[in-house]
Amino acid sequence: MIPIDLQILKYIFMEKPIYYFKMKPYFQTSEYHDLCMYITNRSDTQNSDRLDKRDYTVFDLETTGFLPEIGHEILSIGAVRMNGNSEKLDEMHQLIKPIRPVPNHILSLTNLSRDALNQAPSFLEGFQRFLTFSENSTLVAHPAHFDVRFLRAMVKRWKLPEYSPPCIDSQQMAKYALPDVSHRLDPLLHYFNIHSLERHHALNDANMTADLFSELLLIMKKEHNITTYSVLQQLLNRQKS
Repeated sequence: MIPIDLQILKYIFMEKPIYYFKMKPYFQTSEYHDLCMYITNRSDTQNSDRLDKRDYTVFDLETTGFLPEIGHEILSIGAVRMNGNSEKLDEMHQLIKPIRPVPNHILSLTNLSRDALNQAPSFLEGFQRFLTFSENSTLVAHPAHFDVRFLRAMVKRWKLPEYSPPCIDSQQMAKYALPDVSHRLDPLLHYFNIHSLERHHALNDANMTADLFSELLLIMKKEHNITTYSVLQQLLNRQKS
């Protein structure tokens, strides 16, 4: 694997201009300008601070790497819409066409094919679908500091308006609620006896994370008397700091 400092130099001097050249035609389209307006005017406010009265979009990304800041891209988004009573309301799975070629080991890990990815819509179209799906909900990811950060970095790369959705990090919740259990997804699924689906498939991982999130919400309510989003966020922010 190329050392990270060389990856950064390669991105700055070789790949970043290629990204911009290939994205530039999209910036002139009406779809791009409509998406900019949608993000600017979009509201993620909810009617209640109570955790059991909110809607959630539990999501997962499959990507070409861990560092969007040096050109790694999103290949697929899986998302599950659920309410505060742990009822799953809807789900979506969206492939996204990457700008740059996908490494073979990533295709093998995600079980995605080049043909399917080449026929998929652009990030702009895929992100628009995700925004519509998740509107007026709180995002949940495991860990959110990866998935939400990745989305925001992609938004910045595509020169879209700033995207700062309300979100909950289920990994941080697990660290607080179950300090003696590994906070990685697989051990937590085993701990709660959650049915395991094929991993590294965005929708499968989102469904399993949704089941895990439901269990963590119950622990927060019954064992720690945490029933509001604002209190939960204060607790998780203190834990991170």
